[in-house]
This record gives sequence, C-alpha cells and structure tokens, in this order.
Amino acid sequence: MSVNKHELEHLVSELRKRGKEGAYWDFKQEWHDNIEDLIKDIICFENTVHNKDCYIIFGVNDSCEIVGMQKPRRKQSDILDTISKLAFASAQAPSISVDSITLEGQTIDILTVFNTDQTPLSLNRQYGKMKAGCIYTRTEDRNTPDNGNALFSEIEYLWKKRFGMTKPALSFILDHLANKHEWNELDQTYYNIFRPEFVLNVHEDDNDRFSKDADEFYGYVQTNSRMSFEFVDLRANNTVLMTKQLAVLDSGRLTVPVPDWGFIHRGNGSRDPIVYKYYIEGSDTEKILHFFYDPENEEQYYAYMRHMEVVVLFHSQQEKESFEAYCISRIDSIDRFTCDNFGSVYIESNTKQKIKLYKERILIGQYLNQLLREYRNDCSATNDAGLA
Repeated sequence: MSVNKHELEHLVSELRKRGKEGAYWDFKQEWHDNIEDLIKDIICFENTVHNKDCYIIFGVNDSCEIVGMQKPRRKQSDILDTISKLAFASAQAPSISVDSITLEGQTIDILTVFNTDQTPLSLNRQYGKMKAGCIYTRTEDRNTPDNGNALFSEIEYLWKKRFGMTKPALSFILDHLANKHEWNELDQTYYNIFRPEFVLNVHEDDNDRFSKDADEFYGYVQTNSRMSFEFVDLRANNTVLMTKQLAVLDSGRLTVPVPDWGFIHRGNGSRDPIVYKYYIEGSDTEKILHFFYDPENEEQYYAYMRHMEVVVLFHSQQEKESFEAYCISRIDSIDRFTCDNFGSVYIESNTKQKIKLYKERILIGQYLNQLLREYRNDCSATNDAGLA
C-alpha cells in the first residue's frame, strides 16, 4: 500500500500546525540509528486503541520545523524484510509504507503504519530491548518504555478493538462488509452471523419517489439499458443507521449504489460545469458497492466493467479535489472529445434533449477515466523524480 503524494503534503502541513506530536504521528529529524528502535516505534503505533493510520515523519524537528535529513535514510524494502523475520504472537505483522515528498525545498520521508484491528501485537522472542510477550503501545505522544508493559486497561481496549467492540454500530457494519462470509441472506435481508442485530435490508421505494421509467446515463452502457432503483437500509436493532439508493443495472444483472455527482467548474464561470459520477475508495458507498458485486459471477463482472468505464473511482477525497483542479486546464480537450465522439454513442429514447445529455455524460465519464490514468502517471513520474 502507498499514500498519495498530495495527501501526504496536506497531512504534514496540518500536523505541523498542531505544534506537537500526538497519538498517531511523530516527528523525527533523522531516521533511527538502530533498526530495533524503529521497529519498536512501528509496533507501538500498530498497538493503538484509535482507528487511524499512524505516521512517523522524518526531516521535521521537535519544534515542527522542516529541516530535511543529513544522515542515511532507510528503504521500505529493508524495513519490510526486517519485519518479515520477526516472530509475532497471534497477530499479523505490521503493514507499512515509506513515501517521500518535498516541502520548502527539503526532502521529507513519511513512514505510514496502517491501522489494523488485529491487536494486541506482541513478539514471541525478544528483539532489541523489547521483551517477548510484552505489549508495547502509544498513548498520546508517549511509547511504552522498553522495560515496561502496556497498562491493563490499554490491553483490554486493544482486545476490544480486535473484536470490533470499540466501533459504533454503523462503522462495524460498514467495515465488515468486506468479509461477505460474515453475512447470510434471506429475502433480500442480510444478517451478520456474529452480530445478528446488524442487518442490511434491500427494499423498493416506499414513497414512490421514482417513476418506473426513471434511469441514469450509466445504465445505457450496459447490454440491456433497462434499470430500476431500490434502497438499502443499514440497521442495528431495527434502528435505521443509514439508507443508500441502489441502481439495478442490465435488467437485474448488477446492483450498485448510486454514484455521487461530481462537478468540474470552468474557469470563466460563463458556462455550465463538467458533470460526472464517481465513487471514492474506502467510502461508505464504495464499501456497499463491493458488497453487492461478485467478481466471480461472469455476468456481473462484465456489467461492472462497463459501469466503471463511465464512472470515476478515486483513491481518496484529496485525489478527487486535485484531479478536478488538474482537469480545469484541460476543459477544451474534454469538450473536443465529447464533440468528436458524439456519433459513436447510441441511445434509444423519444426525448432528444435526454439523448444529447446522456451521450455527453457517457463520453465525459470515459474521457475523465482516461485523464485520471494520465494524472496518476504524472504524479508517479513526479514522485520518482523526487526520489532520484
């Protein structure tokens, strides 16, 4: 896993404004001299009771000033190799990434320790000054001492985190959608087998908000353009915690949550904005998307691929915002692509205005996906140049 460069720049800037270290971030002027000390910091951040990724930021001193690094830097591959050789007890090894950015003319390294619910983490054998069987954690801006152990209350909370007992009901439901084996289905209601009070209930529109002829442009890229709308309620003990609208595509072959609307505003403000549909990875909507999508089902697979040709999938909200800014200078190319390829899209409808609008939005979705690939390649090339 890796973190988007623009997200990291924003993250470091925001954390520096706080003027201190905290429960999920630490500033280091230089990389650790001893790999053992670095591994301990990683384990402490992995054993945190909150549900956030953690960051060790190198090249920033204790006063939160960007100073860069003078001593040798460490490679992600070397850190992962060291972690792979450790003997962890009853938990998976920490997941990390190392990324570099440039701020104020200085190179900054950020080591991300990705959040996990596989806590508490401990070692089977002593490593460095860490003792076998001891739980090392981070509380506020302090790590457990080398010769110490986490407090009983901290260890208890880490076990609660492991079993999902520290999350609100809605967060538990959304996070556990990734494991479809935890859910049984009966009459369009999905029950969590471990927490049967948590359910997803799919139902038709109770208030007749949508006519039977309602549709969206992305339905017309399917083999069969026939589509309908439903709703899914996420419930705990019969209390509705969230409701999402679903689109049933390709005459019932694929069910997806309705994607969000995105807008790219033209610089002069004299014309309508570019309008498109999108999902964001890790969002509530995207978690529901992959719950209903079965890639092993061939019909669903091809319907899903057609759907994602005209709907944009972003890595994050930050990437979405940066990409929209990237597109502003390319508005002319978006308009030109739409004009040049207008005749290649076929839509059957009695309304000329609808045909024109849907054709434009299909072509915009296709071209934005192409631009997004170019944008990511540009960002990757910039990152590689910074590391060279």
